[in-house]
Amino acid sequence: MGKLRFKIHPLFYIIGIYFVFTGKVFSFLVYTLCALIHEIGHSVCAQKCGYKLVNVTLMPFGAVVTGDISGMSYKDEVKVALSGPLVNFAISVCLVALWWVFPEVYPYTELAAGAGFALCLINLLPAFPLDGGRILLCSLSAFLKRRTAVFICKAVGIVLCAAFTALYVFSLFTEGNPSLLFFAIFMLLGVMDNGKENRFIRLYHSISDKSLKNGKKIRSIAVSEDFTVKKLYKKIDGGYLYRIYVYGEGGMLKRILEPHDVVDILQYKMLNDKIV
Repeated sequence: MGKLRFKIHPLFYIIGIYFVFTGKVFSFLVYTLCALIHEIGHSVCAQKCGYKLVNVTLMPFGAVVTGDISGMSYKDEVKVALSGPLVNFAISVCLVALWWVFPEVYPYTELAAGAGFALCLINLLPAFPLDGGRILLCSLSAFLKRRTAVFICKAVGIVLCAAFTALYVFSLFTEGNPSLLFFAIFMLLGVMDNGKENRFIRLYHSISDKSLKNGKKIRSIAVSEDFTVKKLYKKIDGGYLYRIYVYGEGGMLKRILEPHDVVDILQYKMLNDKIV
């Protein structure tokens, strides 16, 4: 596996200070360790699939791993997304099994086992930016248009956001659970994120060796000569390659843009430029 590089988000320190003052330092450290193990699971799986995720950032309430995912297929993305929760689940199961053999370790490992199960279940919720949201989007994108898949994912995110908000309001009648409000805000931010960066990466690197190792379908589009790059982005899906037939006045075919031409247009032209 590639050498992992760690960074710490400034808000991580603030959350840490909060846990110090509330006397929950050990819980904070355990959940941070479980989050790091989760991201390492993503990194190892990505490496085995031929990609590189080596930049780990400690965030408030978790961690994020990033790196080179040029040309990652939907199938590989699902594998990588699943790997993190599965690593947490496997470790927690091993800890629970350990209690049967060495019951005396239970007080020292109970929190870690619970944290692992919690991270696994939470990350499998089908909403961005959680792993479950990526799995849902990739699964839908395999047989639906990308825009339709994104719309469905955002709708699911809104429903989950509303559900967590309702649970938070209900909790106020007892002791109140601010974590529920945090997840509601988390889901809302995921819905508001347009995911443009991932989309551009798919398009710019869509003719790399990695992206072609499992084959890619080519779609064809017929457009007029005044068709702009902005309109093209609305038509295409990053999971495919495209051949574009450009027609002029009178329905005369003026030019055929091959997939490598389309990638160059998307990478180097401005949104309001004409594609030819």
